Parts: sequence; structure tokens; C-alpha cells
Amino acid sequence: MNKIRYLILILILFIFVGCTKEEPVEEPSVLPSNVTASYYADKTFSFRDFEVTVSSNVKIVTINKELSQDNNKKVVQVPVTVKNVGNSSDHISMFYYKFYNNSMTEISTKGSNFDDSLDYAGDLAPGQTYIKYFYFPYDGNGKYYIEFNTFSKKNYLILDINK
Repeated sequence: MNKIRYLILILILFIFVGCTKEEPVEEPSVLPSNVTASYYADKTFSFRDFEVTVSSNVKIVTINKELSQDNNKKVVQVPVTVKNVGNSSDHISMFYYKFYNNSMTEISTKGSNFDDSLDYAGDLAPGQTYIKYFYFPYDGNGKYYIEFNTFSKKNYLILDINK
């Protein structure tokens, strides 16, 4: 009788394990080739309750964090000035923007390697301003795209990097 119980238990286990659904791996998105700029470097634009200026004065810097998997990799450092023009304290969430390389393929932020990244900037009180930075992988010279998403509309800023 015990053998039958073990057999039933093993069959139930196989059914549950065999029925689990494997999640698909999300591929990076690719921009269509006809993307045009809505926002421009060095020009202030409104985004949500903020005035934002993305500088064209970009630098190529090297990540210097021994414990990071990105150690010694080159990234683009883009200065971003953000002013809160709203009525409450807030910040620009890292989920509101994406980066694309010169092949128009989505690339991940590397802001976690830097203390001055916009990705982890705190809230701004109404009227306050700070300067933070975008950090993303440097894949050579060419156009890089920053997508600003309000969830009702996507706007793009195109940076032409030639270092």
C-alpha cells in the first residue's frame, strides 16, 4: 500500500512540475527607422511636471566598480537638468525613459554604477532643480535615442555622439 501512495505522490509531483509554464525571454525592443525628434538637446522641454534640459555636452567615461559586472566598460554620460514645476514633491522615474543605441536597439541604463545618476535621484520639492546624469553603454559613434514615455505618448530625443 505504501508503494502505491509513493507512486501516486510521484505522479502528482510530475504533473505539477510538468505543467509549469516557462516565461518567454523579453527581447530588447527596436525603434522603427523613421523616428524623429520631439525634444532636442540643449533645449528645455516639459515632461510631466518637470522642465528638463538634456545637454549635448556628453562624455565617454569608464565604469570603475570592481564588483560590478560592468567594470571597465565605457558608457555615455549625459548631463540632465531637471526642475520641478509641479505642486508636489516628485522625481522622474527610471521607468519613464529608455535608451537606444545607434543600431536602434534598446540598451539598458548603467546608472546603478554611479551616485549621480538620474535613475536613483530623489524627489524634488516644487521649484527645486538638480543636475543628474543619464548613463548608457557606448557602442561607438552615431545617433543614440532617448525615449520619454508618458504612457499616452512617446517622445524622442536624438543625441549625435562623435567622440
